[in-house]
Amino acid sequence: MNQQNAPAIDADQTQLRHRSEGQVLPLQRADRPRAISRRYEISYLTEEGYAADVSRVAPATPQFEEAFSAFAHGTLFQTDRGMLAIEDIYPGLKVETEAGLQTVLWVGSMSVLPWSEDGPKDPCKLMRITAGSWGFDRPSQDLLLGSGARLLYRHAGCQELLGTDAGFAPARAFIDDESMLSVRPASSVRLFHLGFYGQQILRANGLEVESYHPGQQAEMLMNTETKARFLSLFPHIRSMEDFGPQPEPRLTRFEVENLRLS
Repeated sequence: MNQQNAPAIDADQTQLRHRSEGQVLPLQRADRPRAISRRYEISYLTEEGYAADVSRVAPATPQFEEAFSAFAHGTLFQTDRGMLAIEDIYPGLKVETEAGLQTVLWVGSMSVLPWSEDGPKDPCKLMRITAGSWGFDRPSQDLLLGSGARLLYRHAGCQELLGTDAGFAPARAFIDDESMLSVRPASSVRLFHLGFYGQQILRANGLEVESYHPGQQAEMLMNTETKARFLSLFPHIRSMEDFGPQPEPRLTRFEVENLRLS
């Protein structure tokens, strides 16, 4: 192999990193079965108060990808500098939330492909919510979401189920081929997520959505090595507790389906 064109190999010889952005990569270890990994792009607010950028290769599992796959390029949020597309939002900026303006501490993004030879054989599917389908200006224009997106769902049954009037539910639970469509991108799509201190209610194109939070039980689902790799994607924090509180409960897809039938 021509040395100039060879893929970069980490010093510990545990993974191959291809330079093509967003490509899903195989992780190879002699003592472990073949696993799938991908490149994640991260911007975070440093202790000194400025934005820094890093790139990491980590497992391409739902637990990791959820942190990077909520909102497509072009999704609009109200900030202290006016309405901005998510690709123009950076750590240190303040975004309008249900609790007022909150400082962005972390922005994560990744590219998803319609199909990858080394990745999952199922094609990537996104979700499109049509303008006004959830109420006046909700959303204000079509909203394209990824698999990590959660929507704030208000239903009379939430009080009995959760003890509150609403809960965050996986966006995919609302696919009905009318107001929300499952779509397959024709080319690579950049997806993003936003992190703050604590769980926040944001408005993406005017529709209430959840900021990134791993959830109260996330640590229980990780072994020591997985947790260390996961936390490496969030350089602004040192422990799972640093994500802050999660005041709003979450609904499962099954619970949403039952509520919508009631």
